[in-house]
Amino acid sequence: MKLMIGNYSAPVIENRVYYMALENYPELADYEIKNVLDFINYETLYGREVEIVYDNPSIEAVIRKAMTEPEKYLDLIPDKFIYHAASLNTAKRILQSGKLLSAVNVYGKTGDELAYEKKDSIWNDPADYFEHIMFGWGNSQVGDYVVLSEGNYGDQIDEVFKAGEHTGIRFYFKYEDLMKHPGHAFDGYHAIKVKDEIELSQYLYACIVPEQYKDEIMPFIPEVLKDRFLFLKQKGLGIYEWSEKVYDYLNHYEI
Repeated sequence: MKLMIGNYSAPVIENRVYYMALENYPELADYEIKNVLDFINYETLYGREVEIVYDNPSIEAVIRKAMTEPEKYLDLIPDKFIYHAASLNTAKRILQSGKLLSAVNVYGKTGDELAYEKKDSIWNDPADYFEHIMFGWGNSQVGDYVVLSEGNYGDQIDEVFKAGEHTGIRFYFKYEDLMKHPGHAFDGYHAIKVKDEIELSQYLYACIVPEQYKDEIMPFIPEVLKDRFLFLKQKGLGIYEWSEKVYDYLNHYEI
């Protein structure tokens, strides 16, 4: 795997290259340094060498120094909440099972089989990626973009989203709670990920559902989880506006 740290518009992994975008280029925040160290550790754990490409000598100096004192970043908590987004139909299946499942468990295939199916795609992730459930930070938009990627909307994405037909349902967890899950891992790209499965009754903090889905989703919500579901008006809001609304509400609401 290759790690390229630079002035990119957004972080992304394509064709086994991680383009790490810095929020305040060329300065690195502590959480970004943690991401670099986590990426190296994760890839090493799975037997893959990491080639790091720096486009600025000051970035290289900071990372080399951090490598000598990694304990400084081990317990860093960048955000209180993380979430996993799902389409309406996928959310129904999740609630019927009472679990979030990795792609391996959803499709009943091995990580190697799923990786082979993606080998000609730019999203040709290693096999172990398919063995985990992925999470984004609580205030990010990536989850909804993943849900929208199931369709081919091109530059109409924001209009499609505002229409309220393809909004993701967000399963929120406390970052500290998932750090206690025995299958958790940090890969330096996702906020956190968990191997195999997560029991919602044990770990789910809240589920944020667009109001227009309420009637459809209610019959699928297990009784034990009903007090953790919140319904918010989304129609007319773009992805960034919706993310801000959800995150603000979550931070002012006690479950």
